[in-house]
Amino acid sequence: MSANRPLGPYRIGERLGTSVWLAEDTRNGNRVAIKLLSKQLPKDDRRDGLIRDVRVAAALYHTFLVPIVDITAIDDNLIMVMDVVPAQPIATRLHGSAAERADVYRIAYQLASVVKYLHMKGLLHGNINADSVLVTAEGQVKLAGLNLGNLLRRERTSMSYQQKGSDPRFVAYMAPEQIAHNAIDERTDVFSMGVILYELATGRIPFSGNSAPDIARAIVEGQPASPRAINPNVDNGVVSLIGGCIYRDAFKRFKDARAVVEAIEKLDSSAVEFAQQLEKKVITASNPNVQHRASILFLAEVAGYEELAAHDPDAATKASAKMQQVLGEAVYLFDGKVVDPFSARLVAELPSVDAALEAGRKGEFDFQPAQQEGDVLQVHMLLHAGEVTMVDGSATGPAIARGAETLAQLPPNTLFVSEEFVKLGRGSVRLRDAGARGGMKLYTIVPAEAAPAEQETELTPQADETELEAAAEQARALRAKQRMPMIVSAAAAVLLLVIAAAVGVMWKRRANENATPVAQAAPQPQQPTAAHPRAVFLAPFAVDGADPALAERADTIRLGAIEVLRSYPELRVLDAQAPDAAVFTARLVPGAAGPTLVPLAGPKAAPPVLVSDAASGISSMVQWVAHETKARPRTYAVAGALNAFADAVVAKSHNDAGRADLSLRAAMTSDPTFVPAQVLAMQFFASRGDEAASVAAARQVVALEPANLDAARRVARASLGAGDLQQAFAMYDIVLRNAPDDAEALNLVARYSGASNDAARFNGAVARLRHVSPTQVAAYAPDLLANAGRLGVAADRYYDLTENGRGPALSLKLGRLSVLRHAMPLAEDEVQRLSQSDPLYGYHLLNAYVAAEKRDRGTAEKELQAALNASTPGDDSWTSAAEIYAILNDTHNVLTSLEKAAQRKEPTAAYVLANPLFRYLQSEPRFQKLRDTLTAQQGEIRTALAQVRS
Repeated sequence: MSANRPLGPYRIGERLGTSVWLAEDTRNGNRVAIKLLSKQLPKDDRRDGLIRDVRVAAALYHTFLVPIVDITAIDDNLIMVMDVVPAQPIATRLHGSAAERADVYRIAYQLASVVKYLHMKGLLHGNINADSVLVTAEGQVKLAGLNLGNLLRRERTSMSYQQKGSDPRFVAYMAPEQIAHNAIDERTDVFSMGVILYELATGRIPFSGNSAPDIARAIVEGQPASPRAINPNVDNGVVSLIGGCIYRDAFKRFKDARAVVEAIEKLDSSAVEFAQQLEKKVITASNPNVQHRASILFLAEVAGYEELAAHDPDAATKASAKMQQVLGEAVYLFDGKVVDPFSARLVAELPSVDAALEAGRKGEFDFQPAQQEGDVLQVHMLLHAGEVTMVDGSATGPAIARGAETLAQLPPNTLFVSEEFVKLGRGSVRLRDAGARGGMKLYTIVPAEAAPAEQETELTPQADETELEAAAEQARALRAKQRMPMIVSAAAAVLLLVIAAAVGVMWKRRANENATPVAQAAPQPQQPTAAHPRAVFLAPFAVDGADPALAERADTIRLGAIEVLRSYPELRVLDAQAPDAAVFTARLVPGAAGPTLVPLAGPKAAPPVLVSDAASGISSMVQWVAHETKARPRTYAVAGALNAFADAVVAKSHNDAGRADLSLRAAMTSDPTFVPAQVLAMQFFASRGDEAASVAAARQVVALEPANLDAARRVARASLGAGDLQQAFAMYDIVLRNAPDDAEALNLVARYSGASNDAARFNGAVARLRHVSPTQVAAYAPDLLANAGRLGVAADRYYDLTENGRGPALSLKLGRLSVLRHAMPLAEDEVQRLSQSDPLYGYHLLNAYVAAEKRDRGTAEKELQAALNASTPGDDSWTSAAEIYAILNDTHNVLTSLEKAAQRKEPTAAYVLANPLFRYLQSEPRFQKLRDTLTAQQGEIRTALAQVRS
């Protein structure tokens, strides 16, 4: 482009920088800045997809980012239209001189904040330098420099040095890995920010040379001079910030821009306040990422967090994570939400005063020393209310700032309530004045008074009238002390107690005189339920006489009755006698009219029943057991169905599969509502590998007997395998209603919630999984980080969880991320663990990752196939296959695997869309179609999960 030339509706003016021109929008006369992103747009179908992808990636809004007005195509040119910002490049502003201490922190904080925002969006800037960091006259940072390369990153490596390696102005700000064309990540931007910091503190760049190659060599091999050698007045905190940014070894740097932001917050709070003031000035702009609302807040932080973080950062991180975990569970329990579950400070919003009070009281209880194991964690807690401003997903505003200031002054492990909160309501609690701190009037909750313990007066057989009168007097005194409103009723109750006691004394005296023993009735068994089933055992039947036909009839009746009773969810039929089991049997007696059956339960016997066929005997025996155990009565099948069922049971016991199959189908045809036949069919057909027939029977069982969890799980798994999420989670809702801690159901609810970015439901399920054995857990809090593309941070959080043991799912997550981070020794450790804990699936899958990283394609595909053969509905096997092929640089199979994952509806939609490993596919038409499919699936998942209310 050249000056004074039209470009569509824009008239090009003077050149402002590399590929950036001043222009006039002839439609409205506005001045804009235009950046040429590409001069060679594709002419085929990829053109529209590329433009759409760039527009999506460039939908960025931040106070400290140059505003992007539009992404548009004009002829073969793709341009970015931006607002004209009245600002100078930082190098121009400095003129070779060091900035004042306050300016260093202010500019550094704003720069780190906007880069943190880009990282949260899954973008790496990769082009931070003295020309792209602009500063206005009032000290506001405006970051520029976004281009096609960082909006649509296709590789984990950077081409910056290859493209700009001859320009010293750009090379001086590049990280070593950019120059060496190695893998880049968030720490690459951290290095470039460190160079800017160094320049702010000293007026010079840390690495210099006579030419661009000399500078590049100094960055890769050299060591910068200490900032104090150039400017002795550099602040200690600034020196530590610079040091944490410009290590040659990326793993020694701050891990991302967020860590830089947190470090500056601790070093200079005035820089934070300055940035907040700037944000308030632009809050009224039409920023779709800004929301204002009045909120009921629950604020908390670990006592002494800053001091702990300074001496032991890992301990501080674990302490804040534990606080977030415990209080987050309380918040989600009462329908609230945590704004940022990974922050050092808890900021949660609750839907009502009552919900906030309940969540706060639960949190206060959970942090009492008696409730904590090991070292007691000290936590400040405050219920507050006020105006909150949500900026790019972070909560700010006066209510947050004032609450945080007061929070630090509160005694730990006690819940305080602010006056602003009390103005909204007090709920059902009593509040006590707690004075004021930080200029905020405070209250605490008065503990509920425990009900006074009833004083029992023991009356012995020798009690006389004086003792009874004393007991009555004591009761009257107790009533007067309690001053309860129901005084008349209480008096009557006490009088009745006294009379009853007197009668008891007289009865005991008379009993002693007559010495007549009184038989007491045995306690009746409670009605069993599916949650608390009654154990029963049917012992072999006795047969009078030596007729083999009679013995066969007895065996048929017993086996048939056992299978019918197995279909009762409230009964647990045992194969051997046990101490807690109710034992039943029967006697078969020959007679002139035919044999009769006498059901027995210990010394008790049911009336004899004439058994002309197996059906009559089975019905009689089942009714007897149900009556004695108080099981729910059922309607029994017609004789034809019951006889066919009995024949199927006997055939199955004799391993006669053909006869069992025919008899079962006859029983189900004769009476489709006969649950025992459907249950037996479900199990029998599954053992024969006839999955379709087994699932069809299971569907019938669920319709007839919803409490049968085995059937509900079978239908859920089959539905999941068929991609019917609606049916699958309807079944898992049934499971959770009857078994609230069911690991399979909770894991799948959590994983699919994470895939659809439903954080509230995800956190609720993860909280419930804490009651499940660690070896059964497959969903963890850091999954949300992984689903946001923050794989490095997620890996660190996963390792924190290993202190409580690790199951196969956690080992597999750690192993996969270790391979992606090139930490092979750690991955191989997890391979060894999986060889014991998950030898059929996880072991082979992680072996495939390891082999792919070693470029052993043959082994990788062999191990991958073994894992795919062992995969089950609801896992992420094809998504893993895509990662393995990405490591092998096989784009075709990456896309094929992702398409299979989408077809299978694996719980990985969010993970795939944010995964840095797949970012290079953004312009691929197949991936663009896949992205639309996954986005639609996220809506489908949320609809399906809405059924799960248990």
